[in-house]
Amino acid sequence: MGSLIRDVKYGLRMLANSPGFTLVAVLTLALGIGLNAAIFSVVYAVVLNPLPYRQPDRLVMITNVDTLRHTRFSSFSYPDFADLKVQNQSFEDIGVGNTGDATLTGTGRPERVQLAAISPDLIEMLGIPPLMGQDRFPPVSSTASTDGATEAIVSRRFWQSRLGSDPNVLGRSIVLDGKPYAIIGVMPARFEFPLQAEPVDVWLSSATLMVTTDNEPPMAANRGSHFLDVVARLKPGVSQAQAEANVETIGAALAKQYRDTNAHRTFAVEGLKDHLVGETRRTLMILFGAVGFLLLMACANVANLLLARATTRSKEMAVRNALGASRGRIVAQLLTESVLLAVGGGIAGLILFAWAQGVLMRFAPASIPRVGQTSLNLWVLGFTIAVSVLTGVIFGLAPALHVTSPQLAETLKEGGRTATTASHNRTRAILMVAQFGIAVVLLIGAGLLIRSLGRLQSVNPGFHAEHVLTMDIGLPDARYTAQQQYAFFDQLKTRLDALPGVRSSSAVYPLPLSDDNIAIAFEVEGRPVAKSDEPDTNTRIVEPGYFETVGIPLARGRVFTSQDQEKSPQVIIINETLARTIFSKEDPIGKHIKLGINTLPGSKSQMREIVGIVGDVHHRSLRADSGMEAYLPETQVPLDELSVVVRTDGDPRALVGVVREQVNQIDPQLSVAKVYPLEHYVAASLAEPRLDTVLLGIFAAVALLLTAIGLFGMMAYNVAQRTHEIGIRVALGAQPADVMRQIVVQAGRLALVGLAVGLPAAFVLTRLMESLLFGVSATDPPTFVGVALLLAGVSLVAAIVPARRAMRVDPMVALRYE
Repeated sequence: MGSLIRDVKYGLRMLANSPGFTLVAVLTLALGIGLNAAIFSVVYAVVLNPLPYRQPDRLVMITNVDTLRHTRFSSFSYPDFADLKVQNQSFEDIGVGNTGDATLTGTGRPERVQLAAISPDLIEMLGIPPLMGQDRFPPVSSTASTDGATEAIVSRRFWQSRLGSDPNVLGRSIVLDGKPYAIIGVMPARFEFPLQAEPVDVWLSSATLMVTTDNEPPMAANRGSHFLDVVARLKPGVSQAQAEANVETIGAALAKQYRDTNAHRTFAVEGLKDHLVGETRRTLMILFGAVGFLLLMACANVANLLLARATTRSKEMAVRNALGASRGRIVAQLLTESVLLAVGGGIAGLILFAWAQGVLMRFAPASIPRVGQTSLNLWVLGFTIAVSVLTGVIFGLAPALHVTSPQLAETLKEGGRTATTASHNRTRAILMVAQFGIAVVLLIGAGLLIRSLGRLQSVNPGFHAEHVLTMDIGLPDARYTAQQQYAFFDQLKTRLDALPGVRSSSAVYPLPLSDDNIAIAFEVEGRPVAKSDEPDTNTRIVEPGYFETVGIPLARGRVFTSQDQEKSPQVIIINETLARTIFSKEDPIGKHIKLGINTLPGSKSQMREIVGIVGDVHHRSLRADSGMEAYLPETQVPLDELSVVVRTDGDPRALVGVVREQVNQIDPQLSVAKVYPLEHYVAASLAEPRLDTVLLGIFAAVALLLTAIGLFGMMAYNVAQRTHEIGIRVALGAQPADVMRQIVVQAGRLALVGLAVGLPAAFVLTRLMESLLFGVSATDPPTFVGVALLLAGVSLVAAIVPARRAMRVDPMVALRYE
């Protein structure tokens, strides 16, 4: 311990004696360590941090597999869930959930709150006890049971912000969409289910899914309606593979029993965390690997600095050795100095971490689960400390071994420095080549993402998002009949169209790029097929004027009008993909198709005449193909919730207050939610690729900077070392241009070797990024060539200044140079 304390004190004195070297080394390390800490904080929050439930590794998500289309999706029908719950042999318990929202009234201004309808014992299965009251609802004995349909469990946040932390909250009623619900429990702050961008405020019993306000069966009674998420807890000793085999068997039996709905479906099992993280895991691991490469570059840069500094300390170390200091003792001293540098870099890196975290939160999409929990916690702090110490050992070991080589005694002789310097220069050249290679990989990765983002941004979404305001409005079933729902939106449209600055208005459900979708099977008149073989189409309900308001072009036929009423002939509009896929070279106008039964509230199973064909729209994602789309008139399929769209002359946000006022004048008990310009949804669809591009772009820019600084420093140091030699060459007749060429060629040789190492590595590693790219190959030749030219240019610029200095060497001064 005494030796360590002495080493630390001596190391601090030595670093203080070289403030310029210390500052450059600390800042270089701060870049690598700080960015590593920032990315690790996201990786920990999203990937490594256990889910906030009891034994989370035993929780699984059960998914549907479409064997006909080779796709997997998480939504279940309630009858399938009920059969799975009874027939499975693998789960301790199995629960179901469905999210939505509702208007809360009676606690002040009406507002939208997040809901989740869950099976009665789902919270108990997750293993988080309530803060107060109960954590389960009365059991649902059958699809006809409504026990518990008027009870609610609320979050602590809701209890505090909306109910004033009322200690007597149990039994108190809240009104959601005009219906009273009695509070039976309050959950603690640490409980969240499901894990989503907008946390749930109120949990209701799945019995609410059995309630219907008309004479039609509820969606929960339809085996073809998939809208529920199923979560289960594995029994002790049952593996995920065994559970999957079990549910596949059940799925096969249901496929035979219910051919119309389940013929091409089976079930699969996936870890709950794996399901939540999804492809985000791969993206984060790629970014973590990239920032790890950046840290290696920082280490190589500082190791180069230490090697250059070691040359000036060779005699000091030789004297220490001659006086009896062992090689191990000297190495320990030098490693102490490098670890002190790394710790300084770690402290400075934590400052950089705060900035980097702000950038991450600014660009991070809400679709990344738990990304909002990113923080400087004990795990991140421990990671930073460990990385700092390990980094100090990594970049300090090679210089320490070189400067304490067995030939130390030679450095006491006049000519001993030559061999030592040559050995140091070889090591520094290897480190410089490594930096070039890493920079090539990072720059090519960033270049691919930049080109990919550019291609994605150039995708035509199929509509014009500029100057369009959107907002969600829900009409409580308890107060609005189907006719009143249509009348409300018709009246609101009339009011909005009359406002100054409004060009047109309409409404739709679901909104483009809103992450909501309705897929419905359909049959074509005159082409009967088995129910299980019917194609499906993504379906949207729109008000008259919708296509004109959002700028979806009409290719043929007509759009919906106010004449398309419930008792008028049933009509439908399709997109060009559906027309091309189903009708090929036929004219679809006048043809009839029939949508599936009971898949939309208020819809009737009857043939609808195709009256128009509109352009394709990227409703689900800018990356995904448009797919088949169909539009139904809201006048014939009234809904209780629509997204209002308003096209304006200027900034749509300027009309938010006016539009809210118009809604309140019609019904003061309604709330308006998700008030965004339509461009917000377009930007949100680009958020994740933009984050990937920004982060990898920052890493690549730092790598390029470190490479340029490292090469410049190495060339400048070499020129200083060779001043004596250069003076002799000039004295013997060498021209300044010859001297400059020699320095530039030396730098170019390092760059070429670095490219020879980096380009093949990039060719292999960028294939891991293929899932992140759009419209660009992982081996895109322009990107590879562009990066090679960029690094060649950087190496030339970095060598010019030292080369010009070498050109101006005075032979008389150089011959006296030591």
